[in-house]
Amino acid sequence: MLSLAAPQYVAGRDADVRARVVDTGPPDSVTLFVRAAPGGFYRGLPMRSVGGYDYAASLPSTALHSGIYQFVITAFRGGKAVTFPAGVAGGPGDWNYHAQASWRFEVVGADTPLRLFDPGSDATRLTFTRIGDAGRRGLFRVAISPATGQPIFHLELPVDSSGWSPADYTASLVIRTGVLARQETIAGASELRLRLRGLGNGQTLHVTLMEDDGTCWTAALAVDSTWSERAVPLAQFTSGRGVLLPEGFPGEWNYWVGPAAERGGSADRPRLAHLERLQLSVRREDAGTVKPGGYGVEVESVTLGFTAR
Repeated sequence: MLSLAAPQYVAGRDADVRARVVDTGPPDSVTLFVRAAPGGFYRGLPMRSVGGYDYAASLPSTALHSGIYQFVITAFRGGKAVTFPAGVAGGPGDWNYHAQASWRFEVVGADTPLRLFDPGSDATRLTFTRIGDAGRRGLFRVAISPATGQPIFHLELPVDSSGWSPADYTASLVIRTGVLARQETIAGASELRLRLRGLGNGQTLHVTLMEDDGTCWTAALAVDSTWSERAVPLAQFTSGRGVLLPEGFPGEWNYWVGPAAERGGSADRPRLAHLERLQLSVRREDAGTVKPGGYGVEVESVTLGFTAR
């Protein structure tokens, strides 16, 4: 059983919750059980086959209010029931059902900011610039902010003992799932918000939004060692280069990617519904002469902000 539910749904609209049920044969029926968290009661809705192994259930907007929801899915066959993600016998309606495992989604307002990067949950999904044949793993760490208690992402320009460093060092994150979840309202996004600081004064973080056709929109943020909240209007992002990660091997062929055909002109603008990747980069051209660990940034969050209606 695989949940195909979106991480977020917009309040005031029906929600289509999907799952993939793979077995040696089709189940007799599949039921979605959903409840508000914490402490709500499970409500069951039948799921319909939508082709292949996929099933879907429609949640009416009247049943969804802003908040966090938990859900499980029960497959019935031959008079027996198995509930996932725990994979236990029985269902939430049984008196002795005790499984704690569940999936979750959020219901948010149309203007609720969309978090694109959370170091605590997203750091393991990042891909990085390769540093030679041996440097295939990302050079970073996740720490805890002494000011807020939140996870922070530490990214620095790799510098060896001789002073060598790569021209560019990028961390790339696929954000497509979150963007798709907000398709109906994402055109209302107006700015990118970051909480960050530099490892010292005079540091620059290059932030790139890459679309699914490879067209990239970039902004350079000058930061110092003080934590700050930065809001960059999307109108200030300009067409630029992104990075193809995971990186091809061997060498650095096909590393940089420019705008797609007929994209990136003066009249072009970011197509927010097509955003696919967020990239955070530090570059040697900005750093000058630095020692190992002396140039980079720490990022607590990256969020897409919406204009209030």
